Amino acid sequence: MHKTLTSIAAALLLAALGTGAQAQNLITNGDFELSTVATDSFETYSNLGGYTATLWGSDSTSGTHKIVDVAGNQFMQFGGGDSASTAFGVGTGGAYTLSFDYEGSGFWALYNSDTSSYVSTGPLVQINGMGTDNTALTLSNSTNYKLFFGSVGAGLPGMVTGLQLDNVSVTAVTPVPAPGAYALVVAGRAVRAFISPPRQQR
Repeated sequence: MHKTLTSIAAALLLAALGTGAQAQNLITNGDFELSTVATDSFETYSNLGGYTATLWGSDSTSGTHKIVDVAGNQFMQFGGGDSASTAFGVGTGGAYTLSFDYEGSGFWALYNSDTSSYVSTGPLVQINGMGTDNTALTLSNSTNYKLFFGSVGAGLPGMVTGLQLDNVSVTAVTPVPAPGAYALVVAGRAVRAFISPPRQQR
């Protein structure tokens, strides 16, 4: 009995810690996974129904802006001069991280929609090559933002035409524990207190 209750207490505390450690991605559909795009195929952005389907607005200069599927993994592919954007809101301000995978040449920018100002270092932060970008951000309480990505056109030295983008996320550096986490902590401590043997008086 004592061993069973100890196991329950440990499980409750671990569940509480796990609940608090999960950082919520503020970007909806940052991995661009769409059931309407078949494996090893693609759909141009216009055929996908635009923002309604992808939750990313598009300004397609090339007309070839698309969602591509390779072996079941989907990503956004920009033609030369294409751009895309998505909006998100922040409830609790503080330190956040913007992360995304990229290949090609282009830019990104983060715009504060409430103050009409850029959070990023200017309206165009250049990306070039292939890799994962992780940028530290300080975001404000109860504020709306807009995140932009785009590819460069032809003719820029040292840069290629086109950009591929995947796994876009904005997450809190120190996640705020979910409300249920506090209840689990209290329950775990209560069980531990119940099973602990009373102290013997000398």
